[in-house]
Amino acid sequence: MEEKSCPVCDDLGWVLKENGVERCTCQYSDITENIFQRMNIPKRYRNKELSNFTPDDKAGHRLVLLRIEDYINSDRFKEGKGLFLVGPPGVGKTHLAVSILKEFFRRRGIVGLFYDTRSLLFKLKASFDGSASAREILEETVETPLLVLDDLGSERLSDWARDILHYIIINRYNELKPIIITSNVELKSRKIEGDVLENTLEERMGQAIASRLSEICEIIPVKGKDKRSSGLIAEEVGNEKGNR
Repeated sequence: MEEKSCPVCDDLGWVLKENGVERCTCQYSDITENIFQRMNIPKRYRNKELSNFTPDDKAGHRLVLLRIEDYINSDRFKEGKGLFLVGPPGVGKTHLAVSILKEFFRRRGIVGLFYDTRSLLFKLKASFDGSASAREILEETVETPLLVLDDLGSERLSDWARDILHYIIINRYNELKPIIITSNVELKSRKIEGDVLENTLEERMGQAIASRLSEICEIIPVKGKDKRSSGLIAEEVGNEKGNR
């Protein structure tokens, strides 16, 4: 059987909506590709959708998808409310974050912005000499209607990096602009079996920022196995069988 190229409309070209049907965005592939570039979605993730996210029932992924659908269909983003997707590497957090950006474009016509946090900081540092490019990047991250900060807190932050992230988060907080965050570390310190959980965003970015993020972001734990490692193992097994 030939594989469907569009998971949204199953190659029909039309999508059923509340008030009838409308042409699927796959019919405007060139326009959509330009939009994805404008959103800064990496090429590796441009085919990622909520519909092709493979849920792990043991990890509770169906509940995660329901919570994400509820967020997309609500108006909480208008109040500056976002999401904090937290879990170990390789469980699909970036896949989900990119899918949320896409759905906001499809359902609401909102063009958001994706940034891997380390890439953003590197890009700013490379041009941060008072140049127009650095100011434009900062302005874009503050003003975009929906911002994804991917892999926040994955490494220790310098004072400069912390100040930049503070600037972005505080300005978006004040202007009621939502942030979708993915992270491998939990947001705030808490006690687990009498011990205090360390290595958190609160420790790395400070209590003030952690407090603001906990106020505006719904925390969604994303658990499961490392899909990247699983994929590599499956590929290696397939290659071994093919070489026999």
